[in-house]
Amino acid sequence: MIDRVSRDKTAELLRHFISGQLTNFDFEEEMSSSKDAVISEIYDSIWLFYDDFTKHKMKDDWALPKETKTLMARWIMFLYTNEEYKWPKFRFAGIRPLQHNWISRLLKKPEKERKFMECGEYSVWPFFSMESYNDAKQNPKLMSGS
Repeated sequence: MIDRVSRDKTAELLRHFISGQLTNFDFEEEMSSSKDAVISEIYDSIWLFYDDFTKHKMKDDWALPKETKTLMARWIMFLYTNEEYKWPKFRFAGIRPLQHNWISRLLKKPEKERKFMECGEYSVWPFFSMESYNDAKQNPKLMSGS
């Protein structure tokens, strides 16, 4: 299910948040819930990058590395598409692979993670395939006047 209003709002919030224009508290307060699964999966994933106890912006000591901004730009690009989110529900889906300690290995977390990542073309998550990712790159919504 694609919730166009929530996707557009989330994309805009993400853009302002990762560029340091919006505080973490404002970001959390303005995030809306949606039945569109990609909204919660992205929110769940970005939560790992900020402190939810102290108010701050994503700049100075909290500034994101260029590679992380590139990763999140792909999330934003997906939000502007009309593509269904096809991945199964998975905690912190956008931040894989994780390093696993002995407890998580005992709980078979690495195998569960591997199975999740093999569901589609994980290198372009939240897109499901390289084809859909390349299509979105060829038809950018923000640059097309739509």
